[in-house]
Amino acid sequence: MNKDIYLVTGLFTPRIGIINENHLPTTFNGNDRPFVETFLIPATWRELGVCLYGKSNKITGLNYSLGLVNGLNSGSFEYGTGIREGRFEGRNASASNIAITGSLLYYINHFRIQASGYYGGSAGLTKREADSLQLSYGAFGTPVMLTEADIQYNHNGFEFRALATMVQISEADKINLAYANNTPNEMIGAYGEIGYNLLHLFKKDTQKNLTLFGRYEYLDLNYKIPENGITNDLLKKSFLIGGLTYQPIKGVTVKADYVFRTTGEPNPALIVNPFPQALPYYKTNGFFNLGIGYSF
Repeated sequence: MNKDIYLVTGLFTPRIGIINENHLPTTFNGNDRPFVETFLIPATWRELGVCLYGKSNKITGLNYSLGLVNGLNSGSFEYGTGIREGRFEGRNASASNIAITGSLLYYINHFRIQASGYYGGSAGLTKREADSLQLSYGAFGTPVMLTEADIQYNHNGFEFRALATMVQISEADKINLAYANNTPNEMIGAYGEIGYNLLHLFKKDTQKNLTLFGRYEYLDLNYKIPENGITNDLLKKSFLIGGLTYQPIKGVTVKADYVFRTTGEPNPALIVNPFPQALPYYKTNGFFNLGIGYSF
């Protein structure tokens, strides 16, 4: 349309969270993308649709987006991975239900502040199929709502980012009756990360990057469950991640990190092969990661 307003159509990644639009390995610290933005905001999340992007001429630094995309498939929701497996991502998109997504993004000084959301149907069926499974039919039938807010800061070698999100599935009980996939009513998660480019101590304008970082994450994938759901404290997880990110040239990164994970006790009713047939479950464990990535 013009330099301030433009339209995208087809398969695209909506502006939701921090990682979804900027998901290449050179854009985040650690070998793994943040777990909150993997299981709650299922980055990378792309769908077929149309989206309007623009920026305000009256409020400097204010940007916005508003899109209409294909919905989700609740029949593919899997216990322990949130709505992640319900994405169509352009493959076999039925358009039996739709979703709206939008964001407000504000740049001020060295801050980037955003709030975004998603609301859409997840039946993904014809009316006859939905009725037979007792699922709500229509454009926004069997709805899923996701909201998030995040903030980033970057200046003089110091960086900070934080994000909080919630997923609400009001008719999870109907989904469970139809598919027995133990879908929750609500899931929550948040994380905070700080980092510092050590090379900034020696050369202020260096293009190289050696960032020492630490990140804490918490998520609960069955924060609220319907009456026909089963609670499992194993899905209450926290992660403490620390490490180094080295970028010798633009577009290339070398990463080393340590992840310490803590979970709740697994529900014995959901253990098919208990100890000693299966290995014992440890609520805490840690592991090292080493990787090389590039952007293209």
